Amino acid sequence: MPVTRSHIIDENALERLNKSKTEEFKEQPGRIALTDVVTQQPRALGERPGAHARAHPASKLDVKKDEEKPEESRASLKRSATSSAIAPQTRVPQQEFKKTKIDYVWEDLDEEDHDDPLMVSEYVVDIFKYLHVLERKTLPDPLYLSRQRNLRPKMRSILVDWMVEVHLRFRLLPETLFLAINIMDRFMSKEAVQVDKLQLLATGSLFIAAKYEEVYSPSVKNYAYVTDGGYNEDEILQAEKYILQILEYDLSYPNPMNFLRRISKADDYDVQSRTIGKYLLEISVIDHRFIGHLPSLCAAAAMYVARKMLGRHAWGGNLIHYSGGYKEDDMAEVVDMLMEYLVLPIMHEEFFKKYASKKFMKASILARSWAKKVVADGKSEETL
Repeated sequence: MPVTRSHIIDENALERLNKSKTEEFKEQPGRIALTDVVTQQPRALGERPGAHARAHPASKLDVKKDEEKPEESRASLKRSATSSAIAPQTRVPQQEFKKTKIDYVWEDLDEEDHDDPLMVSEYVVDIFKYLHVLERKTLPDPLYLSRQRNLRPKMRSILVDWMVEVHLRFRLLPETLFLAINIMDRFMSKEAVQVDKLQLLATGSLFIAAKYEEVYSPSVKNYAYVTDGGYNEDEILQAEKYILQILEYDLSYPNPMNFLRRISKADDYDVQSRTIGKYLLEISVIDHRFIGHLPSLCAAAAMYVARKMLGRHAWGGNLIHYSGGYKEDDMAEVVDMLMEYLVLPIMHEEFFKKYASKKFMKASILARSWAKKVVADGKSEETL
């Protein structure tokens, strides 16, 4: 498959995190500093020009030493696919659902969950219909980067890579990272942000997302510490309030992981394809080019490419149905962008290292090797 799109972010444009952050976490406990991209005088989000007091917190990061979360069990995956979705509190506008002709055969896999009350099989179809409506309402403006005067795609790239590292160090859930990036993008779709305040926005977004998704959320002093003295606890709390005000306290983002788990049901909850799918799905929130694409579409494309890597070529009726009705032609553009990302030089080092670990089955290494081989063999998108 020849790569035809030019990528806005190039390898030389990446300004890495400070050298100290690449040391082992236990050797430099907790501190993860973001590379300075500008030298402007700092100002807190929503603060008037001229006020720029900063404190240097002396508290250490209150987290345990590295330990890996166990891989999700099949039972937990089945439950989380529906229980993590918020049931609608208001009636869903019926005109937003398009009636399409179903020209494929699929099985009712929800029937096997009829006796499991946690799977709410009688409501699961309505829940996912609602999520498909909701994902359009919570989609960030894909053109917001062009309206931010001093913000360039490479700056978002650096910022998101830093968020991935903090997310990994805190050992947070995948849903937390997806929600945090969505909060950040939606905020910048509505408000202009000074470049030197991007780290405060990212920290506040992670802080909010962790409160929303996690059972035990890291304390604000932990977030202040990982900014390496860049912001104190009060500034982060003020940023949290301001972000929520701009978003009108709406955090009802249909997490892409819900859609991926729903598709995984039609894939017999295969661990390997789901893990590679997670890696590919995370690319869709890290690379700014995916901002305008629906989470459900990105989840379907991620599972599609993951199955291709493993030699499972058929995208049959069950996969079409449980992905939300996406066929191969519907996913072509997103699949193309995923392939482009995989064959380009590594642009997000922390993200790549995360998925190069045994915990994630070295998904990033496998995916890049496979994509380069596909391109080297001269295969087109149609032959994938």
